Amino acid sequence: MGMPFGRYELLKRIAAGGMGEVYLARQAGFEGFEKLLVVKVLLPNLAEDSEFITMFLDEARIAARLDHPNIGQIYDLGEVDGAFYIAMEYIRGDDVVRLWKQARLKQKPVPMALAARIAADAAAGLDYAHKATGADNEPLNLVHRDVSPQNILVTFDGGVKLIDFGVAKAAGRMSHTTTGTIKGKYAYMSPEQISGADIDHRSDVFALGVVLYEMLTSARLFKRDTEVATLQAVATCDIPPPTSINPKIDPMLADILLKALAQNRDDRYEDAQAFRMALEEWMLAERQPGTAAHLSAYMKELYAERLAEERAAGKPFADNEKTPSQLFRRSVVDRSGQSRLSQVRSASTRSQVAIANSGDDAGATVAAKPEQLPSAVPETKKSPVPLIAGAAIALVLIGAIGAFLATRSSGDSERAMPSPAVMSGTLNLLTDPKGAQVLIDGELLDERTPLQGYPLPAKERVKLEIRLDGYLPTFKTISAMGMQNLDLRLDPDPAKAAPQPPTAPAAPATVRLAIESTPSGAMVYSKGAFLGKTPLELNRPRSDEALDLTLELAGHKSLNTTISQSSDTKAALVLEKLPAAAPKRTPRPPRPSAPKQDDPLDIAIGR
Repeated sequence: MGMPFGRYELLKRIAAGGMGEVYLARQAGFEGFEKLLVVKVLLPNLAEDSEFITMFLDEARIAARLDHPNIGQIYDLGEVDGAFYIAMEYIRGDDVVRLWKQARLKQKPVPMALAARIAADAAAGLDYAHKATGADNEPLNLVHRDVSPQNILVTFDGGVKLIDFGVAKAAGRMSHTTTGTIKGKYAYMSPEQISGADIDHRSDVFALGVVLYEMLTSARLFKRDTEVATLQAVATCDIPPPTSINPKIDPMLADILLKALAQNRDDRYEDAQAFRMALEEWMLAERQPGTAAHLSAYMKELYAERLAEERAAGKPFADNEKTPSQLFRRSVVDRSGQSRLSQVRSASTRSQVAIANSGDDAGATVAAKPEQLPSAVPETKKSPVPLIAGAAIALVLIGAIGAFLATRSSGDSERAMPSPAVMSGTLNLLTDPKGAQVLIDGELLDERTPLQGYPLPAKERVKLEIRLDGYLPTFKTISAMGMQNLDLRLDPDPAKAAPQPPTAPAAPATVRLAIESTPSGAMVYSKGAFLGKTPLELNRPRSDEALDLTLELAGHKSLNTTISQSSDTKAALVLEKLPAAAPKRTPRPPRPSAPKQDDPLDIAIGR
């Protein structure tokens, strides 16, 4: 059994974010009716902030207006004991972040066509949201503003769902973003969003382009070591060609991607539908296996173990899994009867709350101060003597109890109101190289990396130590609540490494090739792929492989050349003009031949 929460039963905590915590929940109904869904609860420290409450409620109101197969559905909005929640569709699958990590763990990278399918379906949901109208048939002018791998879910049936409109910008919303305020994840923002300028739907197109870039290359595009560096990287928007990181990317798909990632929004696709159509046309033209059926087959293969465990258990959660949340660590719950929303929006005085607790009781009784109720039995006159005696006895007992409570330690006082049982979080840990030993709070684990779903102790934070022979130990302090994902590269131990001869500084990973032609405007091709018109600058991966180029310009001979470079190079090429065509000569009619005459000497020989 899970933990009761209003009309729902919380079965398992799925994730935690900056605004709330997300749970798998069950709703029971009439005659055995049962439905699994997801409940997102606002964090208690934010429940005191009216701005966050308004933003949380905005998410529900905005998403409830959207009804599309590529957008997660909202079922309910409510409040339980001062905690605001949203009940939404249970999407049986995983988000793109966990999908990518699972693919890396299983060494089954996301195929190029399936990455395009995920982006195309997410673009379909975005386009619907961008063009959605309200009850008055007026445009909502909705911009998601937080398109990121965490907010794109892929189902085991091959579906794609866009979720979390918590920071969305829409006309007529209750909370209004202050000019210049940045909301969202920095590494997936557009340059105009970073600058605090006014944004439109093309900002979401850019963010989706970043997600697709990272799925295709398995490399972070803008993420840096610090937030300032990440913001600077987005503002500069210097994007390495995706083929320079993953040469297997189809050049046509790379061109589509770079158009979505144009720094100037006027150079991007005009809307999400245009981006989606470009991806769909590429899959058709190249006959790429990128249907929902292909995506479903890949997901079921990638998560075969998890699906087998769920089939064996008959349900996607564990029995007796208590809710691991700081939401339920409050020893005093406000049951004054007044809605938290009312408390936030009004300055009225709260009702006094009396907390009664004694001995080793497991919980605290919380109740509003009762008013004097009329007795149902008529009063009868009583002698004052027993009343006075009873009052004296009561005073003695109260004094004794007071003296006892005054002598109790603060630690005992805390134990008088224990919080509900709290389950630990889980740890997913990848190391490069793998096979490292892991210590949690000094205790050595039986398993080595990679770890997946390893339970953490029931406490606020834990200390990790990762050891591997030949490498320096790595120390981390992490939260013990929720799902913690770590991907660490271990540093070699110089003391145990064999001495290496000094080496020259590493050459840059890419070199720049500038191509100019006389006259300019020539079209440049390489192995049949169109690269652009001269003058043209290319960033190429450094390698010993020569680059074969063909330049074509109307009225000039085609020019074939091969360029080898180990550093930045400028190639100046001259195209030879075709000679003027000679005028065509009209053929003369053949002269008539003289009629053949009999040869008087034509004597048959040998007759």
